[in-house]
Amino acid sequence: MSKKSKNILILAIVLGVLIGTYYFVNNRPPEEGEPSNEKIELSKFDKEKIVKMTLKTKDGTLTLEKAGDEWEVDYPHKIELKKSAIDDIAYSFASLYAEQVVDEAPKDLNEYGLKDPQSVAECELDNGEKRTFYLGDKTPVGNTYYLMVEDDPKVYAVWMNHGEHFTYTLSDIRERKLTEIDMMNFSYLKMAKKDGRPIEIKRNEEQTEEEASFGLGLWKMTMPYNQPMGVDSDRITKMLDSIPSFTIKDFIDDAPQDLEKYGLSEPEAEFIVKDDENALHIYIGKEHDDKTVYFKTADSDSVYTIEKDKLEFLDIDPFQLVDKFAFIVYIDDVDKIIVEGGGKTHTLTLTRKTEKADKEGEEDEVITTYKVDGKEVEEGPFKKYYQSLIGLLVDAENNKEPDGEPEVTTTFFLNKGKEREIRVDYVPYDNDFYVVMRGGKAEFVISKQQVRSMLNDLELLIEGKLEK
Repeated sequence: MSKKSKNILILAIVLGVLIGTYYFVNNRPPEEGEPSNEKIELSKFDKEKIVKMTLKTKDGTLTLEKAGDEWEVDYPHKIELKKSAIDDIAYSFASLYAEQVVDEAPKDLNEYGLKDPQSVAECELDNGEKRTFYLGDKTPVGNTYYLMVEDDPKVYAVWMNHGEHFTYTLSDIRERKLTEIDMMNFSYLKMAKKDGRPIEIKRNEEQTEEEASFGLGLWKMTMPYNQPMGVDSDRITKMLDSIPSFTIKDFIDDAPQDLEKYGLSEPEAEFIVKDDENALHIYIGKEHDDKTVYFKTADSDSVYTIEKDKLEFLDIDPFQLVDKFAFIVYIDDVDKIIVEGGGKTHTLTLTRKTEKADKEGEEDEVITTYKVDGKEVEEGPFKKYYQSLIGLLVDAENNKEPDGEPEVTTTFFLNKGKEREIRVDYVPYDNDFYVVMRGGKAEFVISKQQVRSMLNDLELLIEGKLEK
């Protein structure tokens, strides 16, 4: 036999011995006086048969009764229950096993915290049968509790999860998570702080001709600005990512007599968000402590607390979220543009002619002629200038009323929508910026350098020097 074959044989023998030893150790009957690894069944039945559960602890009595398929709690106010917590309690009643018998005939129940139990847990089944358990102290090991069964003198040790379930209070079984919203598919968002400006964003469900023409995309901001603004998709995505799943920290008051006590008669902030199926509407009150604030939902007077850091997203400035275009419109919706600035006035025209398709099934061709001051120019340079014109980006919000005359004006003549003539004036703000005026409103400022560059591109287009 080769050396390699001998080694394989030896390994096979060793493996066989190990398997046999493992099987013997785990299946041999315990010797007299030796504790068994087999758990002791204290209660075993289908938990769906439970119709009532009662936990009597030092914090009070918690009573749950089944109404159809739902559980109801004995409480004067309507509250939402956490199904997983109720299942925990039912599981402990219906599938209760002891790790071991601690004392067959205890002489002093005080030793186990069972003379005055932490909890008396009782359940009633649909056939009228009842099961009662008495929960004592946690064992010195720390991962089990002492427990007794009604009409049984023994003291058992049960796993710690049963001890936790039998000491649940109302707070433990209340749902802490608020309505979940699919933030990436939201349809409506409003954020309003008492000391700030409200932000309102809506999904563009049905775009009007004008909205499509002005480049309003998937979302539009309808507040705080005078006209709907496009929303920067990257920035709104980052903001949505910062909005947490809202969770109640503490339950404060389910029947407040005075909301002013919590700063909720005139809330510090309001937050509304909706998706296609759900809505969440909350009001934020004053501070509860250094880390939490009071809040309530719009459909209930119950007062809760939430961590302050979960509300940091409310501090966002609306200007951070909007598209920054001074004015943008699709070129196909424009027939004429008048640009006034630097003491000059130039007229740009787009004349379209439709040529019928030669063959059935083919699309008609629209041929556009581009002119500046009556002189035809090539399509490439014209469109490059148009990008310069509509690519003007505002730099900040305006904080004062303009008091001068426009130095530059652009007027767009459109071929669709209610508003067919739109004028944008650029009025001096200071040495470096213009106020952007549209529809009599002056909400933003733009650098003079950008506007001068746009005018310079127009001169290059006229001279035939603007590259495609």
